[in-house]
Amino acid sequence: MKLKDICIILVNPESPGNIGAAARAMKTSGLSDMRLVNPCETDHADVRKLAHRSRDIVDKAAHFTNLDDALADCHLVIGTTMRRRHNKFPNFNPDEVVEKVFEIADGLRAAFVFGNERNGLTNEQLNLCGVHSTIPTATQNPALNLSQAVMLFGNTLYCRSLQQTPRYQYQPAAQHELKAFYDHLEKAIRATRFKPRDDMKTFLSRFKRLIGRAQPEQRDINMLHKIIQILEPGKYSREE
Repeated sequence: MKLKDICIILVNPESPGNIGAAARAMKTSGLSDMRLVNPCETDHADVRKLAHRSRDIVDKAAHFTNLDDALADCHLVIGTTMRRRHNKFPNFNPDEVVEKVFEIADGLRAAFVFGNERNGLTNEQLNLCGVHSTIPTATQNPALNLSQAVMLFGNTLYCRSLQQTPRYQYQPAAQHELKAFYDHLEKAIRATRFKPRDDMKTFLSRFKRLIGRAQPEQRDINMLHKIIQILEPGKYSREE
């Protein structure tokens, strides 16, 4: 994994100053791919002032209307949260999660997702992230500022990039491939008329937690598709 293949995604940022400061944090960390989901105004004096020689990152930033589209080409997605949630997704500190990032093969893409300044990422948005990461702090109040969090993860990535050592690099499935698998799984489960004890959304989130821990490669997802096809009426005869 190279730094150029790591993107920073800001979801619903409200402060132009935070966008500028985040760009500055990225530039000092060797990162350049910023993605903005429904951001506030980016052509603002506070962006120009706080970006400080990093305005090019904001100017080149891709804009999206939803997080799904922003993640479509990513293979490892890390959702950042200031506290551990009750959804039981794998949760790591910055050093641990950055180590996982550098296990990915060159040319693939990893994303760090940061939520809104006031509320962070929603549970639904975190469900799109295979891995979660929380920055250990002495207190949750006051919490780290958005740009401070970007700086901490960015610096951890940069320092780790200086210590690259040859190792096996796996080929994780892309986000759009995972989404196709979850859609296929839900369709197959509904075809069996199985009714979860709670609800389908919660039931499927358990599979997402499992996949998040496993970090499957594309060939693993292809195998799971084949297994699911067995559940689908008319796909295979008994002889098969």
